[in-house]
Amino acid sequence: MVLHVLSASLFCVLGALQFDAALRQRFPRLHRITGRVAAPCGIVAALTGLWMTAAYAIPAELQGPLLYSVRMVVGLAMTLAVVVSVRAVIQRRITQHKAWMVRAYALGQGAGTQVLILLPVTLMAGAPTFIFRDVLMASAWGLNAVFAEWVIRRQLLPT
Repeated sequence: MVLHVLSASLFCVLGALQFDAALRQRFPRLHRITGRVAAPCGIVAALTGLWMTAAYAIPAELQGPLLYSVRMVVGLAMTLAVVVSVRAVIQRRITQHKAWMVRAYALGQGAGTQVLILLPVTLMAGAPTFIFRDVLMASAWGLNAVFAEWVIRRQLLPT
Protein backbone atom coordinates (compact mmCIF):
# COMPACT_ATOMS: atom_id res chain seq x y z
CA MET A 1 0.00 0.00 0.00
CA VAL A 2 2.87 2.37 0.82
CA LEU A 3 4.43 1.71 -2.58
CA HIS A 4 1.08 2.46 -4.25
CA VAL A 5 0.63 5.76 -2.42
CA LEU A 6 4.21 6.91 -3.05
CA SER A 7 4.25 5.99 -6.73
CA ALA A 8 0.75 7.37 -7.36
CA SER A 9 1.65 10.62 -5.61
CA LEU A 10 4.80 11.07 -7.67
CA PHE A 11 2.93 10.20 -10.87
CA CYS A 12 0.21 12.74 -10.11
CA VAL A 13 2.56 15.58 -9.13
CA LEU A 14 5.20 15.02 -11.81
CA GLY A 15 2.51 14.26 -14.39
CA ALA A 16 0.87 17.62 -13.77
CA LEU A 17 4.18 19.34 -14.50
CA GLN A 18 4.56 17.35 -17.72
CA PHE A 19 1.45 18.94 -19.22
CA ASP A 20 2.71 22.53 -18.87
CA ALA A 21 3.70 23.47 -22.44
CA ALA A 22 5.72 26.51 -21.37
CA LEU A 23 7.73 24.45 -18.90
CA ARG A 24 8.26 21.72 -21.51
CA GLN A 25 9.49 24.20 -24.10
CA ARG A 26 11.69 26.19 -21.76
CA PHE A 27 13.19 23.17 -19.99
CA PRO A 28 12.99 20.14 -22.32
CA ARG A 29 15.65 18.27 -20.36
CA LEU A 30 13.61 18.63 -17.17
CA HIS A 31 10.59 17.23 -19.03
CA ARG A 32 12.60 14.18 -20.10
CA ILE A 33 14.05 13.60 -16.63
CA THR A 34 10.75 13.94 -14.79
CA GLY A 35 9.07 11.81 -17.46
CA ARG A 36 11.59 9.06 -16.78
CA VAL A 37 10.49 9.14 -13.15
CA ALA A 38 6.77 9.69 -13.73
CA ALA A 39 6.26 6.87 -16.26
CA PRO A 40 7.63 4.07 -14.05
CA CYS A 41 5.73 5.54 -11.10
CA GLY A 42 2.53 5.35 -13.16
CA ILE A 43 3.17 1.71 -13.96
CA VAL A 44 3.98 0.89 -10.34
CA ALA A 45 0.84 2.73 -9.15
CA ALA A 46 -1.32 0.82 -11.63
CA LEU A 47 0.21 -2.57 -10.87
CA THR A 48 0.08 -2.12 -7.09
CA GLY A 49 -3.55 -1.01 -7.48
CA LEU A 50 -4.24 -4.24 -9.35
CA TRP A 51 -2.47 -6.24 -6.69
CA MET A 52 -4.38 -4.58 -3.83
CA THR A 53 -7.68 -5.14 -5.64
CA ALA A 54 -6.93 -8.83 -6.12
CA ALA A 55 -5.16 -9.57 -2.82
CA TYR A 56 -7.02 -7.57 -0.16
CA ALA A 57 -10.26 -8.88 1.31
CA ILE A 58 -12.44 -5.78 0.89
CA PRO A 59 -15.90 -5.97 2.52
CA ALA A 60 -18.83 -6.23 0.07
CA GLU A 61 -20.31 -2.89 1.19
CA LEU A 62 -17.06 -1.21 0.09
CA GLN A 63 -16.41 -3.14 -3.12
CA GLY A 64 -18.84 -5.28 -5.05
CA PRO A 65 -18.25 -7.16 -8.29
CA LEU A 66 -18.77 -4.00 -10.39
CA LEU A 67 -16.11 -1.97 -8.58
CA TYR A 68 -13.74 -4.95 -8.49
CA SER A 69 -14.07 -5.34 -12.27
CA VAL A 70 -13.69 -1.62 -12.94
CA ARG A 71 -10.59 -1.43 -10.76
CA MET A 72 -9.04 -4.34 -12.67
CA VAL A 73 -9.85 -2.78 -16.06
CA VAL A 74 -8.57 0.65 -14.98
CA GLY A 75 -5.31 -0.79 -13.63
CA LEU A 76 -4.68 -2.73 -16.83
CA ALA A 77 -5.69 0.25 -19.01
CA MET A 78 -3.44 2.64 -17.11
CA THR A 79 -0.49 0.25 -17.39
CA LEU A 80 -1.12 -0.17 -21.10
CA ALA A 81 -1.47 3.60 -21.63
CA VAL A 82 1.88 4.35 -19.98
CA VAL A 83 3.65 1.56 -21.90
CA VAL A 84 2.18 2.68 -25.24
CA SER A 85 3.07 6.29 -24.43
CA VAL A 86 6.69 5.44 -23.62
CA ARG A 87 6.98 3.36 -26.77
CA ALA A 88 5.55 6.23 -28.82
CA VAL A 89 8.04 8.78 -27.48
CA ILE A 90 10.94 6.41 -28.11
CA GLN A 91 9.75 6.17 -31.71
CA ARG A 92 9.41 9.99 -31.86
CA ARG A 93 5.62 9.81 -32.31
CA ILE A 94 5.05 12.80 -30.03
CA THR A 95 1.32 13.33 -30.69
CA GLN A 96 0.60 9.69 -29.80
CA HIS A 97 2.87 9.97 -26.77
CA LYS A 98 0.91 12.97 -25.51
CA ALA A 99 -2.46 11.34 -26.16
CA TRP A 100 -1.60 8.14 -24.31
CA MET A 101 -0.11 10.05 -21.38
CA VAL A 102 -3.28 12.14 -21.12
CA ARG A 103 -5.24 8.86 -20.93
CA ALA A 104 -2.91 7.38 -18.31
CA TYR A 105 -2.97 10.54 -16.23
CA ALA A 106 -6.77 10.74 -16.36
CA LEU A 107 -7.03 7.19 -15.04
CA GLY A 108 -4.40 7.91 -12.40
CA GLN A 109 -6.45 10.85 -11.16
CA GLY A 110 -9.50 8.64 -10.57
CA ALA A 111 -9.15 8.73 -6.79
CA GLY A 112 -9.26 12.52 -6.77
CA THR A 113 -12.40 12.56 -8.88
CA GLN A 114 -13.94 9.92 -6.62
CA VAL A 115 -13.58 12.33 -3.70
CA LEU A 116 -15.30 15.08 -5.70
CA ILE A 117 -18.19 12.73 -6.52
CA LEU A 118 -18.51 10.92 -3.18
CA LEU A 119 -18.04 13.86 -0.82
CA PRO A 120 -21.25 15.74 -1.68
CA VAL A 121 -23.27 12.51 -1.64
CA THR A 122 -21.78 11.52 1.72
CA LEU A 123 -22.44 14.96 3.22
CA MET A 124 -26.05 14.97 2.03
CA ALA A 125 -27.09 11.36 2.54
CA GLY A 126 -24.37 9.52 4.43
CA ALA A 127 -21.70 7.24 3.04
CA PRO A 128 -23.02 5.23 0.10
CA THR A 129 -22.63 1.47 0.20
CA PHE A 130 -22.95 -1.52 -2.08
CA ILE A 131 -23.94 -0.96 -5.72
CA PHE A 132 -24.52 2.79 -5.31
CA ARG A 133 -20.96 3.26 -4.05
CA ASP A 134 -19.60 1.05 -6.83
CA VAL A 135 -21.44 3.10 -9.47
CA LEU A 136 -20.26 6.41 -8.02
CA MET A 137 -16.64 5.24 -7.78
CA ALA A 138 -16.68 3.76 -11.29
CA SER A 139 -18.26 6.92 -12.69
CA ALA A 140 -15.22 8.92 -11.54
CA TRP A 141 -12.94 6.94 -13.83
CA GLY A 142 -15.52 7.11 -16.59
CA LEU A 143 -15.78 10.88 -16.27
CA ASN A 144 -12.00 11.21 -16.35
CA ALA A 145 -11.74 8.97 -19.42
CA VAL A 146 -14.37 10.96 -21.29
CA PHE A 147 -12.68 14.23 -20.35
CA ALA A 148 -9.29 12.88 -21.48
CA GLU A 149 -10.68 11.94 -24.89
CA TRP A 150 -12.24 15.39 -25.19
CA VAL A 151 -8.87 17.02 -24.38
CA ILE A 152 -7.07 14.78 -26.86
CA ARG A 153 -9.49 15.54 -29.68
CA ARG A 154 -9.62 19.25 -28.91
CA GLN A 155 -5.91 19.90 -28.39
CA LEU A 156 -3.85 17.14 -29.97
CA LEU A 157 -5.59 15.81 -33.03
CA PRO A 158 -5.70 17.83 -36.25
CA THR A 159 -9.09 19.24 -37.23
